[in-house]
Amino acid sequence: MTGAYIPTRGEPLFSSDGELLVPGVLSRGPWYEGTLHGSAMLAAMARAAERHPTEVERQVVRLTVDMMRAAPMSPLRVESSTVRSGKSNDVVDIAMYAAGDLCVRGSALRIRVADIAIDDGPTGGSWPTPPPDDEIEASPFTHPGAERPAFHHAIDVNIDQRSGTVWFRLAVPVVDDEVNTSTVTVATIADWTYAAPTLLRQDAGEAPANAAGTVFAINADTTVNTYRPLSGAWVGLRTTSKVGGLGAGTSNAQILDRAGLVGFSAQSILVRGPSGAPLSVKELSA
Repeated sequence: MTGAYIPTRGEPLFSSDGELLVPGVLSRGPWYEGTLHGSAMLAAMARAAERHPTEVERQVVRLTVDMMRAAPMSPLRVESSTVRSGKSNDVVDIAMYAAGDLCVRGSALRIRVADIAIDDGPTGGSWPTPPPDDEIEASPFTHPGAERPAFHHAIDVNIDQRSGTVWFRLAVPVVDDEVNTSTVTVATIADWTYAAPTLLRQDAGEAPANAAGTVFAINADTTVNTYRPLSGAWVGLRTTSKVGGLGAGTSNAQILDRAGLVGFSAQSILVRGPSGAPLSVKELSA
């Protein structure tokens, strides 16, 4: 893990307080002081989508989350409601509030679970493979201030330059002592879709994608499509990312595990110049 702070593997991102989620230190993000990491927000939204009541067993196959504002490190209320409910699928709206202010909104498509025989196994094809479960590489997060407890202490990261894949393992519970589900784990890691190429370049000792190193980016939304549960603890992202000169970009990734393809993620990227990023983020590139 990074720096002097070493969390226990049982330390959650959130503690539950009745209907509220109380952020712990591992939910902290790098953008603004006292706000959550995008991964923590996605985790809470995915959990709410999956736990929304249903009369038949359903699986979340699509989750779209819009980041309206950075959620504060204060008690949060996550609400869900049924938009449409049918025999084959339903649509659920999710919203995260802090003291009445909407921070994150989202929508989930859930399809009924059925036992269907297929011919080619869970994925087919040939795919990169994750590291062994007992392998933990040195953390790539060595920037100034990285020793301060934050979300990057809640994950293990393994960078595979050969396949262009970054493997992530969520190392702590999202809420209290709950076991992280496949849906919650994948959504949590999908927040890193646009950041995976940066980790690859950093690991290779390359310059930033922009030659002058003056462009900063943040994802304004995340969409995750999956068609089966995870196999194993590692989640791989193999990303294609582009930014344009008008202040927008896009990132798309294959989501992988030890059995192959799990699904896809996509993000819209807000691109900022040197004056548009907070000091904490500028320090990451120092």
